[in-house]
Amino acid sequence: MLVGVIAGTLVDTQMGVDFLIQNNIQAKGYPASKTPKEQSRLQLLGKDILFKKVMDLVNRAKDDGAKAIFVYCNSLSAAIDMKEIEIKMNIPIITPFTAYKKLGKEYSSLLILAANGQSCAKIETILEEVNENIQMWSISALPLVEEIEKDIPPEEIFENCNLKYILKWAKNLKVEAILLGCTHFPYLMDILGKEIDIPILNPGAIALKYLKDYY
Repeated sequence: MLVGVIAGTLVDTQMGVDFLIQNNIQAKGYPASKTPKEQSRLQLLGKDILFKKVMDLVNRAKDDGAKAIFVYCNSLSAAIDMKEIEIKMNIPIITPFTAYKKLGKEYSSLLILAANGQSCAKIETILEEVNENIQMWSISALPLVEEIEKDIPPEEIFENCNLKYILKWAKNLKVEAILLGCTHFPYLMDILGKEIDIPILNPGAIALKYLKDYY
């Protein structure tokens, strides 16, 4: 079964395709924009255009034989109503947000690292819905996404973006885990894991389990 991967840019779309292929799922990518800034601008200022574009991408994926859609992008998932598209297009759509209800029940305090404020707000809303007592701290970091898009080695990004201070803050806050609220950020999982003993959560891996229910 073919799965269509829709994401914000060429880079994270390919990340999503590679992620599914590594898990023995046939996948083909359909990017919604070319750069993180173009993506962010569409999500903030052009939601009607973005909604139509994603509808067109789902249509293309269906024409290519896709039986499910995997949206490998938090901020894109936050910007428009994917459930509405799922109903209109009559195809299962799995997004990273599928994972947050599960995480909200498992953790009582999280540091959220996302691409933009819109993603942070949506993630916080979902977590709050399932756990009204959860404590959350959020960081919006579009420049970090741009560094990853340039294919800079994770170790250099860690130093250039002073991520050690974010990890130090997380440790001082005594959060139970750091939630990667952007599908670009698993690129940094190894270096983050080496630098701190707090769990690093990748919602994409949890969303994959839901996708396999359809596969």
